[in-house]
Amino acid sequence: MLDWLLRRKAEPQPCTEGLPEMEGGPFFIRPMEAADADLLPKIFCAAIHGQAAAFYSPAQRRAWARAAADQAGFIASLNQGLTIVADLDGRAGAFAQLHPDNTLRRLYVAPALGGYGIATLLCQYLEDEARILGVEALHADASLAAQRFFEQMGFTVEAAYSTRRVGVAIPRLKMQKVLRKG
Repeated sequence: MLDWLLRRKAEPQPCTEGLPEMEGGPFFIRPMEAADADLLPKIFCAAIHGQAAAFYSPAQRRAWARAAADQAGFIASLNQGLTIVADLDGRAGAFAQLHPDNTLRRLYVAPALGGYGIATLLCQYLEDEARILGVEALHADASLAAQRFFEQMGFTVEAAYSTRRVGVAIPRLKMQKVLRKG
């Protein structure tokens, strides 16, 4: 394990320039703001190339991360539904999206901020929002890298499938968490 961590630190990580690092400061959850437009695509890209590296090939990660290449389109897609941000010292460090009301669509944390419970808080916040909206079951289209996290949050795998991005197949999982028993 230590050998893997040392190799990972030595490898250049794409998309990490300008991202926040945890320096002991508190963070809080807030709605996405226009000022986040520069950092959210970088967080998305860096998370894919960082946390997902053990589960996806370089070609799969490049194809997946291309969704953020069109920054305006990427931000427009985040303006759908509810997108929340973990703010660290006035800068976005993670984000998550609920769209439509019953689907946790995106959940990405800057690599340097992993392990501090930020993803858990974002997920819990959106789960609470879904409950308030009367949603009976929350769905997530999860990456293989996120499977364990979602299972720890109470989600179960419903099906495995692949999506195609720029001609590259990317394995995904349809997951669900029952919020209200009918």
